[in-house]
Amino acid sequence: MTSKRTPRGPNRKVANRIELLGRLINPPELRTTPAGTPFLRLLVDCGAANGELVLSVVMAGEDARAVASQLRSGREVRATGALRTVRGRTRAGIALAGVEVLASEITPADEPR
Repeated sequence: MTSKRTPRGPNRKVANRIELLGRLINPPELRTTPAGTPFLRLLVDCGAANGELVLSVVMAGEDARAVASQLRSGREVRATGALRTVRGRTRAGIALAGVEVLASEITPADEPR
C-alpha cells in the first residue's frame, strides 16, 4: 500500500509499507462505527523483549470482523499495511502525536501466507 500524498524532495519514489510480526498483548478490540463498518484495533509487541516496541494496528471492513474471531491475547500475528500519523490532545490540552499501522492484511502467524 502506498501513500496517497505526492512525495517531496530528492527521493520521490518513497513507498509507505510495513510488514510486522509480533505477539498480541491485549485481546482484539472489535467495534462497529455508526455507519455499521467493523473496526479492529490490536496492540502488537514487535520487540525482542516484552514491551520493547509496541505498535497499534488497525483494520476496517468485513475482513476485520473475520480476522478478529481468529485472534486472542498472546497469539503471534503477521500484519501488512502502511504507517499513518495519529494526533490528539490530552484533557489538559497537551498535544500528542504517534504512529499506527493501517493494516490491509492481518493473519495469525502460524497460518500459511
